[in-house]
Amino acid sequence: MARLIAEELLLLAYTPEGTAHGGSAELDCALGGALLVELVLGGHAEVDDKWIMARGKARPPPHPRLAEALNQLASTRRRPQTWVTRLSRGIRRRLLADLVSDGVLADEPYRRLGLITRHRFPERAPAPRQDAVSRLGATVLDGHRPDPRTAALAGMVAAAKLERRIFPDADRREVRQRLREIVDEPWAGDAVRKAIQQVHAATAAASIVASSSASGSDGGRGGGV
Repeated sequence: MARLIAEELLLLAYTPEGTAHGGSAELDCALGGALLVELVLGGHAEVDDKWIMARGKARPPPHPRLAEALNQLASTRRRPQTWVTRLSRGIRRRLLADLVSDGVLADEPYRRLGLITRHRFPERAPAPRQDAVSRLGATVLDGHRPDPRTAALAGMVAAAKLERRIFPDADRREVRQRLREIVDEPWAGDAVRKAIQQVHAATAAASIVASSSASGSDGGRGGGV
């Protein structure tokens, strides 16, 4: 089974040594957005004007994290930003636990300042992360046409502001421009493309709100959870 878009995003956000890059709020919101857009790609949720809701009588998704997310969507229709915020709550810990359980990451506790127990998540199986980097590189750097999942991942990378982490040697402005183009390109049907555009915009907006709320706190930056 392919890794979730959210799992790939999380692997891209961590160094092989197991520490997180970038802002905690941006990453958490992007993880929530990745779950939301994967539900749309899988036909489990749909966009109706400016709302996202569970699709009636859709087959339940096989992955438990997607099933949890769909269960929340089944309660009512809401705007994408609301769902991004709700789905982001606690999702990083659960996804990290899944990746550890699957043998992709290890969980190494350590003490910060000799007092606070934190966790690193060093890479054990490099293939999933390498595959995500390869697909993104072909699309972002080489200009290849993306498949819907890679396009969705690119949108969440942009929302989480991880482009410098993934492409450290490339021109940052050009990479960000290419990521925006990928989100807007007619590489898929209008319904799917519209959904990814809306989730991308909602994730960026939710990140701003979450970052403002978390200002002044450590929020797990640069270390484990």
